[in-house]
Amino acid sequence: MKALFRNKKGQLFIIEAFIAVSVMIIMVTALYEVQIATQPTSEPNFHENIYSTMKALDNNGVLDDFVYALKIDSSADIATNKSIIQQAIYGILPDNGEFRLHCENITSSTIITNSWVNQHLSLSSEAIGIDYMITEIMGEYDPCIFHLHVWLKGV
Repeated sequence: MKALFRNKKGQLFIIEAFIAVSVMIIMVTALYEVQIATQPTSEPNFHENIYSTMKALDNNGVLDDFVYALKIDSSADIATNKSIIQQAIYGILPDNGEFRLHCENITSSTIITNSWVNQHLSLSSEAIGIDYMITEIMGEYDPCIFHLHVWLKGV
């Protein structure tokens, strides 16, 4: 190595190698930056995931059980069904996802008492509103609509 530093050809070789490595680093960095800048940002699409989760809860009878428990005012059943609904919705949301939910009786246009899930959370300005309607509870015609608001914290 000392021999390369002593003659002019060796010094020129070291300078050329340094320039070549520097240019390669700059090119790789530029390509990486272009790749990051041109990737489309992913839009959060909660509608489909929430709808499919609500449909699964409906098919499994959880929503019927929840509304029925609200009507007969069974505290234990209300808490159990709220917990199941929370776990299902939080399971499909990202880690920083939040939601608020309540149930409204369509015929009377009133919010069903104790139907709120996460009522204590303040609604974000970026919240997405999703509605899911069920028409019968335990085989009887009694249309209800579940109003959900979903958002990401810190976004």
